[in-house]
Amino acid sequence: MAGEKSAGVRFVFCVHNHQPVGNFDHVIEEAYQRAYLPFLEVMERHPAIPWVLHNSGCLWEWLETHQADYIDRIGALATAGRVELLGGGFYEPVLPALSPEDRRGQIERMATYLERRFGRRPDGIWLTERVWEPDLPIDLGDSGVAYLPLDDTQLLQVGVASEQVRGAFLTESGGRRLRVFPALMTLRYRIPYADPEETAEFLCNPFPGGGEGLAVYADDGEKLGSWPGSHRLLYEERWLERFLSALEKREDRVSVTTFAEESRRPAAGLVYLPTGSYAEMGQWTLPPDHQAGYQRAREHLRGAELAAEGELFVRGGFWRNFFARYSESNWMHMRAATASRLCEQIRGRCAPEVWRSARDHLWRAQCNCAYWHGVFGGLYLPHLRDGVYAELVRGEALLAGERHGRGAWVDHGQADFDLDGEPELILENDALVLILAPAQGGVLREWDDRAAAINLVNVLTRRPEFYHREVGKQQSESSGGAATIHACVGARDAGLQKLLLYDEVPRAGLVDRFFAEPPDPDALRTNRLAECGDFRTAPYEHEVITEEHALVARLWRRGRVRCGEQEHTLGLEKRVRLAAGERGYEVRLRYENLSAARLCVWAAFENHVNLLAGQAPDRYVLVDGQRVPPAELGACGLTEEAAEIVLVEEWRGWHIAFHLEPAVRFCRYPVETVSLSETGAERNFQGTALLFCLPLELEAGEARTLTLRAQLRTGVPVPASAPAAGADGS
Repeated sequence: MAGEKSAGVRFVFCVHNHQPVGNFDHVIEEAYQRAYLPFLEVMERHPAIPWVLHNSGCLWEWLETHQADYIDRIGALATAGRVELLGGGFYEPVLPALSPEDRRGQIERMATYLERRFGRRPDGIWLTERVWEPDLPIDLGDSGVAYLPLDDTQLLQVGVASEQVRGAFLTESGGRRLRVFPALMTLRYRIPYADPEETAEFLCNPFPGGGEGLAVYADDGEKLGSWPGSHRLLYEERWLERFLSALEKREDRVSVTTFAEESRRPAAGLVYLPTGSYAEMGQWTLPPDHQAGYQRAREHLRGAELAAEGELFVRGGFWRNFFARYSESNWMHMRAATASRLCEQIRGRCAPEVWRSARDHLWRAQCNCAYWHGVFGGLYLPHLRDGVYAELVRGEALLAGERHGRGAWVDHGQADFDLDGEPELILENDALVLILAPAQGGVLREWDDRAAAINLVNVLTRRPEFYHREVGKQQSESSGGAATIHACVGARDAGLQKLLLYDEVPRAGLVDRFFAEPPDPDALRTNRLAECGDFRTAPYEHEVITEEHALVARLWRRGRVRCGEQEHTLGLEKRVRLAAGERGYEVRLRYENLSAARLCVWAAFENHVNLLAGQAPDRYVLVDGQRVPPAELGACGLTEEAAEIVLVEEWRGWHIAFHLEPAVRFCRYPVETVSLSETGAERNFQGTALLFCLPLELEAGEARTLTLRAQLRTGVPVPASAPAAGADGS
């Protein structure tokens, strides 16, 4: 059926497979067994049908280690001309979000891998999430890219008539030409949801007004086996087998081809495309209220029999808006971009093998999945963000080692990572990195442990999402047991409505808070405890003091604290000390009553730690050496007096210890969010909030101090005997 047949309609069957950096092996293995492998087995049984495959570099690396036979089988098909392999950014980055150097580098990395493994460099690429920006042809052209598929909606929205979208179009930027193959949304929603015979028959006449042309299907391979109900539909009920057989019966009317073959045909015309992606992405990038307005506008137009006009002219935002919607996404993005620029700057000034290893770690940190959120968990999945930070920390550790050499050292600097116009302070040594934000309440934005390759302050803020208003409503439509995941919000977990709580400010470490009454964990979790001070997000003055083999970041400010009807002035100084060779840091807080009247208030020093699992038996809290129930990280807890809090991580064999002097009232509670996944709305444990609370009863001019020492240590401590039931206030 390939290429040379004279059928009026030509069909490209393109499948994109990807697994994120940081994903669990068992999750990838399940996708392999349910989607990637059975799809390959069916395609092998139909030698007359060529197809196009893109596997991300993340997935190729996993397959090399876990399922190398799959790669050999793909290689045999490629050699026989039965499958075309597409390139792309190796670690599946959103290319427009990268620097030109990283765009070209990631594309070259994939092209080199495919050439080495399969004997041919690709001419085309898969564009991650089909995110397009007008300047892309420049870097793609410089990288030898000749063509790529995009959604047809991106052409329709700039005025290409639907009856003309039946072949490749040319576009350019800076004189670099690129061929764009429009992938039909009508096919994306039919495969595999419509009847296979009907879908094959539709392909005989897929264009408005009929006639010849190219019909492209290009979509995720996980849809063909991993999405809910899809494995049963495609392989147990033989949807894919029946579809391919139906195509073979229609070979006189439908010719199955590849992008490589089609690239030799004349283009249908010239087109210039604005920023965009597939239609659903445009909605997901918008804030919740705007998503609601977008949906109302589309529904209103459908009611007025203007559905086609709605599809064309009612558009959402564009992908980069995720950086504005989610401060955590922007922070990771700018951290990775800054580290990548540093890597380029020291190229040639360090050992080549070290530089290449650092560069690959930093490229892995650009994997797109943890930077955004739509119908999949994405940014909301802590292990995906953890995967990004792990690669970022490993890459930066290699670069730091090249700059400072072996042995103990300490250094500091400034950078405006989030581009808010205010610098962050960086304290680092051979063991860890601390990033403080003086303008945002003097908080700790990031605590990286180099040996563990982890950012411990990786806790997502609770914020409203558009679909939260639908949480708990059950799926209303079904398509033969396998429904499109774009249509409905079912509740995967019970009690999600109680978790729809939202934060006023981003989560961070070393946060200064004040309360008029003793803090209570559940009141803190549910936002029922009112703040009585203005320190939480206010700017702090700052300086860095150099000591022998140590650095001290000094942050200070005067603020207001209200006690009943009376307002007091409070001076707060926060000294963060980092010594060379230490795998921890010390914070010394000094509170001074600058008012003429006596001050009575509760000071709370809030910290956040993310150890990924809230109910795992191998992760728990020790208070003064005792495992006091409920010890799980995902539980609320209150201890009236505590001097040492330890968070144990048996899975990776280390623990985090917080030592307090004097002893404090200790409150903890889980930070949990509700996000959407392909199986419905679900609960996500984002980390543990730890509040060290101190009653301040200060006369005029009186001061009091609190010292915190935080350290990550290797090994699992043995807890002392638990106290009698009821000793913990939870």
